[in-house]
Amino acid sequence: MRREEFGLENLVKALNHMKGTLLICDRNRNVVYYNDVVCSALDIPEERLSGANLMGLAEEGYILNSASIQAFETRQLSIKYVRGKMKMPILTVSNPVLDENGEVALVVAVSFNEQITELVAREMMESRQKSIELLDFLSSKMSNNATVIAESAAMKGILAFLTRISPADSNILLTGETGAGKEVLAKYIHNQSSRSGGVFIPVNCAAIPESLMESEFFGYARGAFTGANKEGKAGVFELADGGTIFLDEIGEMPLLIQAKFLRVIETGEVTRLGSESSKKVDFRLVAATNRNLEEMCAQGLFRSDLYYRLNILSVEIPPLRERREDIVPLARFFLSRLNKKYNKTKFLSYSAIRRLEHYRWPGNVRELRNVIERLFITSPTDILEFESGDNTLSFRGAGPETSLEAQDRTDPASAPVREGVSLRAAVEAYEKQLVLETLDACGGSVSKAAGRLRLHKSVLYRKLEKYRDQEAISGPGT
Repeated sequence: MRREEFGLENLVKALNHMKGTLLICDRNRNVVYYNDVVCSALDIPEERLSGANLMGLAEEGYILNSASIQAFETRQLSIKYVRGKMKMPILTVSNPVLDENGEVALVVAVSFNEQITELVAREMMESRQKSIELLDFLSSKMSNNATVIAESAAMKGILAFLTRISPADSNILLTGETGAGKEVLAKYIHNQSSRSGGVFIPVNCAAIPESLMESEFFGYARGAFTGANKEGKAGVFELADGGTIFLDEIGEMPLLIQAKFLRVIETGEVTRLGSESSKKVDFRLVAATNRNLEEMCAQGLFRSDLYYRLNILSVEIPPLRERREDIVPLARFFLSRLNKKYNKTKFLSYSAIRRLEHYRWPGNVRELRNVIERLFITSPTDILEFESGDNTLSFRGAGPETSLEAQDRTDPASAPVREGVSLRAAVEAYEKQLVLETLDACGGSVSKAAGRLRLHKSVLYRKLEKYRDQEAISGPGT
């Protein structure tokens, strides 16, 4: 049978036998066609769906996080896990059909049933698992398994610089906020150096009591003090011979230890406590701090001569909020490790990814890793979401301006609709806030803002014009 002979009746019969839903909306976002399985899959009564408007269905809670609404707004293909009154989120692909003027004439939405969704998830995770296995294989060829995720231009530039300087034995000072990934980069430096076959010893100076710091770094001879090991003990400097020492939080090192530490760097010799003889040591030093060592030198809290010895080569690591391209790859990397560890196939929903991208991450990469682990453990399903019940995570120590709970109050995809405020109004308010903040971050450039928002420039211009009209109507100060 040729295509033109197939006929409308056969076409409708075929669409009703799909392993999923088909829903078509016109340019006014009214439902004009749906196959037989839509009502049961989305848990919408047929009398409510027939002739319904997408925005009305969203307001009534039948369709949340709508891929079709996004397709109308962006005029681009949208893939989302749609939520609503159905038992579980449904993977949906919504494709806009444009007319000769480039406007949306129709949106065709195809959703998949639970079996297909599970199959897609499993295929995705198997593919991701292969990537992780490849990463593990490659990193196993390097000591200490340091894997650096770098998608942002800033991190790619830092890795290129570290690759260039790592073969030299010069001291390196890494600066940046707590949790930004300084130890990972220190391992990367070690792995790229000629000392990669030696040991890598990380030491957190803030975690060692001042009374024990000298013996930990320099070691002690036999019988040096009461309670000491009878045979004596090698310190960090001796243990790192031929390898690399990473001194994290070096700004917390007491001044007395700084003076002795400087002598080890300058002479290459270490003397154990209680010993009169010294021993030659050869190690590469990578130090890190989240404090301003120059200011500490000016205040007499850090030795300037030690600072200059440490700061031969310096690298500042930007916080995660300034390299947002790294957020999702890092999250997926941590999630893949957890899936491998617990033999699971969990993955992040579209809305969860959006939440991760818009959170400010005061705790940087360390906080992101902890959030993914907590979300992984507490999620009752394989689709990781922030929006439902026990899955809404709070962050101790995060102020209201950065917590996900505060973000919930402005995120219509997850926040409960307040009394007297429709979902449409909440969505429009959030959209306006996001558009104006993005435009401000792009220095007023509509082209750049449209790129970040994944909108056509003409669509963004229309939205800005609408906001200006709203301001003109409301007037100043109202």
